[in-house]
Amino acid sequence: MSGFDYLKPFLEIGRVMSAGTDSNSVMKLISQRLTETLGIKGCLIRMKSAGGDRLETLSSYGLSENFVFDEAQSLSSSICFELPKEVVCVTQLEKAEFFLDREVMIKEGIQAFAVIPIEIERTVVAMVALFDSAPRQFSEEELAFAESLANRGILTIFWHRRFERHIDRERWYLSTFQEISSAINASLDVNQVLKMVVLKVTEALRAKGCVVRFLDPKTHKLYLVKDYGLSKEFLDKGPVDAQKSIADNLAGKIVVVDDVLTDPRLQYPAEVAQEGIRKVLSIPLMVRGKVIGVMRVFTSERPPFTKREINFASALAQQCAFAIENARIYERVKYEYQQLLTDLGYNGSSH
Repeated sequence: MSGFDYLKPFLEIGRVMSAGTDSNSVMKLISQRLTETLGIKGCLIRMKSAGGDRLETLSSYGLSENFVFDEAQSLSSSICFELPKEVVCVTQLEKAEFFLDREVMIKEGIQAFAVIPIEIERTVVAMVALFDSAPRQFSEEELAFAESLANRGILTIFWHRRFERHIDRERWYLSTFQEISSAINASLDVNQVLKMVVLKVTEALRAKGCVVRFLDPKTHKLYLVKDYGLSKEFLDKGPVDAQKSIADNLAGKIVVVDDVLTDPRLQYPAEVAQEGIRKVLSIPLMVRGKVIGVMRVFTSERPPFTKREINFASALAQQCAFAIENARIYERVKYEYQQLLTDLGYNGSSH
């Protein structure tokens, strides 16, 4: 087969994608063109679901529905329902060693197949399977063609899903921020606001837990006022000294501890590690340029915190500071008002 024969499907798929055709139609066309160009019985393309917990059938061509959706193939040990780490080829099925899909394939009239992994960002996210009704040795050129053409559609779906996840996350961030802002505006109940913040931050960052601590400016001790997701043993580990526990927070700096096992800025590294914590995001609570406390997010092993995650947590920490300050102002005004009434001799009786 000439290089031009391989080029034509790429040109056609490119035109279809440029025209804004939906991904389902694009993947169906890719399966059809792979089958026709290679002169094989059929083709099957599967990809990890958006949640990553299963394989979804993106498209197929030349194969019966009974084969494509056979229950036996839904097992994780099935060749057609397991992402391969490398190309798997069987040139003559009847002479091959037994495997789970063998009888199903023979019943479908398949004698040879190749399963090709599709990688994006060094991770296998999909597979394309080629099937023929006669014994066949797929060439390196044919396998490369199938991988490249299938990758055109899969890459589009991959980035579309990532974009959708990003949009969903941004919407969630916004709705959470609005929810907490509304709670602050509607009530002076700081306890309720802080309870909501530690919960939402833990959920947003998929963390192990979160705490809010108030700073005593005289003793430099950080007193626990609200927590979520952490054990009582960990929370009762001992007094927390702001000058010994991530001291940079006192200067108003956000601190990320990427590895609690090696970072010297922690006051209780052994207890932190025993709790199953590996990373810490520590954010100062500030009002009028002064640090009044800290919010700390604790996670198990995970990728580094993103800038967006840090900004979101920082925004919620600022909301905490606002709520605390509003409550303090209210209590001070309430006290001054009561003092004024006392000075005026008002005792609450009617005249």
